Amino acid sequence: MMSVSQRPLFLTLVVVILLATLMGGAWLGYQSAGTSETSAVAALGAGTTNNNNHASSTPEGNSLAALLERFRLGDVHALDHLLPHGLTEASGSGGGGLQRQVRSHGLWFPVFDLSRIQSLDDPNLSDVRLSRIPLMITAPNPPPGKIKEPLTHRFTAVGGTPPYLWRMEMGQTKGFTLNAQTGYFSGLSEVELNVPLTIHVSDSAGEQMSAQSTLSIAAEEPLAIATLELPPVADSSNYSTILSASGGAKPYTWILSTKSLGWTCDESTGMIKASHLEPGDHELTVTAQDQVTSVQRSYLLRVSNGLEITTESPLTPAAPGAFFSGAFEATGGTPPYQWSVIDTQLPDGWTFTPEGQISGRVPNLEAVLSLTVQVTDSAGLSFDKSFELSLSRGLLALASDQKVGLAWRHKAMQQTLRAGITGVSLRRNGVEIYRGAGSSYVDHALPIGSTPSYELIAFTTDGRTLPYAAAVATILPFTRQRAEPGVTGDPYADVVSTFNPLSSGGYGVTGLPNNVLGPPNGASTFLPAYLPEHVLSLHASDSGGGRVMLEFTNNLIESGPGADFTIFENVFFVDNDPNKRFMEPAIVEVAIYEDEWFRFPTRVQVAADGSINLKQPTYYTAGFAGVNATTGDDPTNPNRSGGDSFDLSALGQPGLAWIRYIRILATGDAVLRDSLGQKIRHTSENNSLNGRASSGFDLDAVSAVNY
Repeated sequence: MMSVSQRPLFLTLVVVILLATLMGGAWLGYQSAGTSETSAVAALGAGTTNNNNHASSTPEGNSLAALLERFRLGDVHALDHLLPHGLTEASGSGGGGLQRQVRSHGLWFPVFDLSRIQSLDDPNLSDVRLSRIPLMITAPNPPPGKIKEPLTHRFTAVGGTPPYLWRMEMGQTKGFTLNAQTGYFSGLSEVELNVPLTIHVSDSAGEQMSAQSTLSIAAEEPLAIATLELPPVADSSNYSTILSASGGAKPYTWILSTKSLGWTCDESTGMIKASHLEPGDHELTVTAQDQVTSVQRSYLLRVSNGLEITTESPLTPAAPGAFFSGAFEATGGTPPYQWSVIDTQLPDGWTFTPEGQISGRVPNLEAVLSLTVQVTDSAGLSFDKSFELSLSRGLLALASDQKVGLAWRHKAMQQTLRAGITGVSLRRNGVEIYRGAGSSYVDHALPIGSTPSYELIAFTTDGRTLPYAAAVATILPFTRQRAEPGVTGDPYADVVSTFNPLSSGGYGVTGLPNNVLGPPNGASTFLPAYLPEHVLSLHASDSGGGRVMLEFTNNLIESGPGADFTIFENVFFVDNDPNKRFMEPAIVEVAIYEDEWFRFPTRVQVAADGSINLKQPTYYTAGFAGVNATTGDDPTNPNRSGGDSFDLSALGQPGLAWIRYIRILATGDAVLRDSLGQKIRHTSENNSLNGRASSGFDLDAVSAVNY
């Protein structure tokens, strides 16, 4: 959400910046800031800066006033080495001049405080100050450990007046120590643990901060859903059961996905329930997530009134471009049966007969078709069942910058070949490039303009070697601008697959899809995107938030070193005050296939007394989009771009080599819980929880980093 009062200020600042650029960087009308605010100049990465406030503490010519004067006279790099008060190191820098931000411990901070500027039409350099960052804990959560394995973690902080002193509260748990000066935490446990941990830090000026966390020592077994089957329906008017999991790093978070209406799931207890079950098959997909990874299991709950559809779901996969046909079967009731498809739009040219026959030419695309089939007997009884039909060539091939992402699904392979699968061989132009039991792979170093041909071979449990699928890809030249379809590729999202706001007619709908595709529109720290042709509002309320799903079609996001992609939202600073950050959070999920999602673990930060600060970015400690402002620099470089960057390795899915879908879900307020079970809060300022208009997360763009 963008405050209306901010918009004239942003537009004025744009004009000022353009004028300064045209005049060689001179900011006309600015006056010397005197000697009240100074900072020593140190190269980024040197790890030190002087945050004293006296001109005598810095070499002559290095006071803030002198540097601002040099900047006014046209030295565009005069301010490039400054750090805000409270930072002693920076790992990235983006933007320039008064718009510059620096990155420290994964967060981006404006270098300058512009809140005292009264008029941007006639600004005054004496109104410019270095930002002063309050004391904040940036890494309060130790990673989950394992029984009998050493655990180490460094608690870190920014702001205040370094150096810091650390202490912890952890009850009677033994075997772990904390170095008060360095924040290093280490130890080993012989037993599984899930105990509260409170961290306290104080700076040299006496400022204090605390954060609640959890020390989790996982069992040796990986996370698994222990509930193998749902109990049968005894009373269709009131059904409930509690799911269980084992292994992994507790606590667990539960997520339920189903097309059936009326189902709910308690995220912390795993209780699923429905107040009334309609006759038919209820297909439920449950995700259990610990602090590191997630696992899924699908269940089928059949509610029968004596009539049932016996055809199994999913249906046998259909190949794009081929002809598909099939027949549905039922049992019980009083034949003859009458068949129909409900709440489903079949592909053009497909037919579905009253006898339960389906047929048609498969569209030339990769997708998962969901359809609900209903059978009615001669006595008027009916039974509904949901089916999934994978429109897939069997081998997915997505070209990117001199590489191709390839993926296949073992379950579909087994259905098609009617055999168990022990592994696969992947060949490019007849030469094997991969052999193993995985399900995704990235083929590198491919020449621009080439059209590599791929073949997937399956190895079955009965010793056979069977050809399964083939695909061809074309390697296009890449550009950092918006791509021309079929001619060039770009690193940005290409398609808005679905958009589900809380109410219709939301802010930015008229700008779809271009306002969220291509590079971000945010210009710099204090110039976020805010027009409807620049951002899309997902909406938020105290009952939840909207969502949007983006697809990459001419590029992929590969799991590589460091951050893999960045999400840009119009985070802004109220009245240009860098300590009044306006954030609207969102949860991020990714996928290769649109029916198999992985959610990034999230953490919010709560103080020892239960208080929170929704203006500090450290409240949204990990896993959220909507925390950091864009710098206006290269969106593919997370060391310069600002925004919120994500590393696919944080999902704990080593077999996930690349992705093509990103789904962004606005949190709403106190509806969802983070990976430690804490409720995720959302600011209520600027009418941001009204569930309509410009409320909630405002998507600007998504850019791949490893593409």
